[in-house]
Amino acid sequence: MHKYYPKFNLEEAIRVWKIAWPIILTNMLQVTVGIVDFKMVGSLGIESIAAVGMSRQVMMFIMILMIAISGGASVLVAHAYGSKDKKRVSRTAGRSATFMILSALLIIMPLGLIFSRTILAILGAKEQVVELGYSYLQILFLGSVFSMFNFVIIGILLGVGKTKVSLNLLLITNSLNILFNYLLIFGVGPFPALGVKGAALGTILSRFVGSFIGIWILFSRRFPIQINLKDSLILDFELLKKILYLGGPRSLQGIVRNFSRLFIIRVITLLPEPTRAVSAYSVAMQVRMISSFVGLAFMNGAMSRVGQNMGAGKPELAEKSGWLSAGMATVLMLVIAVIFFLFPKAIMSFFTDDEAAIAMGKTFFRIIALSEPVMAFAFALGGALRGGGDPLSPFIYASVSDLVIVIGCGYLMAVTLNLGFAGIAIGIAVSSLTRAIPSTWKFKQGKWKVNRL
Repeated sequence: MHKYYPKFNLEEAIRVWKIAWPIILTNMLQVTVGIVDFKMVGSLGIESIAAVGMSRQVMMFIMILMIAISGGASVLVAHAYGSKDKKRVSRTAGRSATFMILSALLIIMPLGLIFSRTILAILGAKEQVVELGYSYLQILFLGSVFSMFNFVIIGILLGVGKTKVSLNLLLITNSLNILFNYLLIFGVGPFPALGVKGAALGTILSRFVGSFIGIWILFSRRFPIQINLKDSLILDFELLKKILYLGGPRSLQGIVRNFSRLFIIRVITLLPEPTRAVSAYSVAMQVRMISSFVGLAFMNGAMSRVGQNMGAGKPELAEKSGWLSAGMATVLMLVIAVIFFLFPKAIMSFFTDDEAAIAMGKTFFRIIALSEPVMAFAFALGGALRGGGDPLSPFIYASVSDLVIVIGCGYLMAVTLNLGFAGIAIGIAVSSLTRAIPSTWKFKQGKWKVNRL
């Protein structure tokens, strides 16, 4: 038994928890901003909710480089920090930030501005939803450099375990996000009433402020990241290769996941009352991010601690970090799953008074609640594998689940078997299991423990 499940290590559990709990609160802040956005936009009508919901999926689909660079930088910084190589920590952090900024300016912004309208139309959005969504996306992509810079700073801080600093950074930016959105959506005082555009502009303004705080973090002597500006501007393509090797599969996983979600939206448009169904799905998935982010918190916590322990030459302790992260994630997710199962109507009613949309969301939450603890377990072990230098296995398992199970099972249940919106939820629930089983098997094998970065 102990061969596969090492004895409980309280000290390591505390270290994992110290990294994970600020990430949980950070993710809750992110969810809160999304929920408040949907609540504010919801007062403008179902079309506005659908536009914001579909636009966010388009945004994440295009901003894949953000995930690749940030994820790869986190692992490399963690290994350097674990080996106590301060110079390598700072060099990796600075050059990663440079790559992120260049990616935003030269790739993400142009692609987003050119293709966002087309993607919205391909998804089957009605003309009014396309126009609202496109105006929202134009602003987000024009300011994408600030959002992406914030993202890489958070990834770097994760690598050195300073997640409380990330929490404080996002507490400031997300509070400003809510404030700016309120002022600009509804036109309070001297501010113009911009509606859906105001939600996008509020996001970019808050990330603009966050970028200046991030610059201070990178140069401040108060943190283990003390970059040299001249050194950071060097285009280190060997480092970039490592970053993309480690973060690329996670980024591709983001492509697959968002392709899956975009395809599911397309499937939903085939159901009766498609605009109402898309709105219910958008709200439900936004709220579900609460549970997803608990899993993601321990995924990142496992990635950080496993990476640090591997960098310090302690593979057995790294293994303990992975199992502890998975166990704690599962326990916390059980609590959220119970809430989803018992109070789905109250959750949906907060966002809309449309009875049909509430009924759809109620069914969704009841089904999804059954699989959430399994999903958290799979997320955490995926992060542990990445931290150990194996980015490919989690990508393969997640991709098969998202493409084959979520899409295939969702279409089969919702359309072919005529289960409607419930069929979409069943596909998502089953995919958690098909991801958890191979992740557990791979982590037990222990081949990742021989990797050295």
